[in-house]
Amino acid sequence: MIDKSSGIPVYKQIETLIRTDIGRGVYPVGTKLPSEDDIANELGVSRGTVRQALSALANQGIVKRIHGNGTFVCESGNECKIETDHFISFLDGLERIGVPIDTVILDKKPVMSDDVLQELFPVNTELYSIKRLRKRDGKPIMFSVDHIPCDLAPDIAERYNDCKSIYEFLENTYAIRISKVKRIFYAIAANRDIASTLSIKKGEPLFYIIQQAYDEYSRCVDCAFLYIISEEMHFSVMTSR
Repeated sequence: MIDKSSGIPVYKQIETLIRTDIGRGVYPVGTKLPSEDDIANELGVSRGTVRQALSALANQGIVKRIHGNGTFVCESGNECKIETDHFISFLDGLERIGVPIDTVILDKKPVMSDDVLQELFPVNTELYSIKRLRKRDGKPIMFSVDHIPCDLAPDIAERYNDCKSIYEFLENTYAIRISKVKRIFYAIAANRDIASTLSIKKGEPLFYIIQQAYDEYSRCVDCAFLYIISEEMHFSVMTSR
């Protein structure tokens, strides 16, 4: 159990407890962990402390956090990290090979950081949310939801002009240069709302990607949730030894 007088940070103790339970088979691979509230109540700690422990486990590839679904136990070595010295967006990649893509802005408005986004942004951070639908030949292929901190992009509600590339917009308007991007890939089934947005049936397979963009000061300047119809796009990675 938790010993608050031990000198070991409480979140580290929770991290160790959960890792031990996973190792003992209490939570087999693929199992959904109890909610942050349930763990916090059971251990007598704050929800934020539990979130910190789960974030540490997610960074180690021991669990994966799926927005709107919960936290699940990963297989050993589930996350494959790919290092490259050049970042290219999906849109840029398609356009460079001559694939025309239409971008439709579905919604844009200020929101507050929720439970998932609080892993990247402080509690009660105001973010500007932009929902976009990407189409190829009139057919939806990707739905994305970007979250940009309003304090880094003042007056973004007035200045964002529905341009295709958010990264170019941040650089040209606010001199924010993206220096690195982390992408975490999952395979999921479309829920009702996502299926409706992408004009597919509920339960159809999707790539779900959490995309975190950082500037030269290591600040997260955009966190995007991407939902891509798997039969419409595939990925290949080439690396040098």
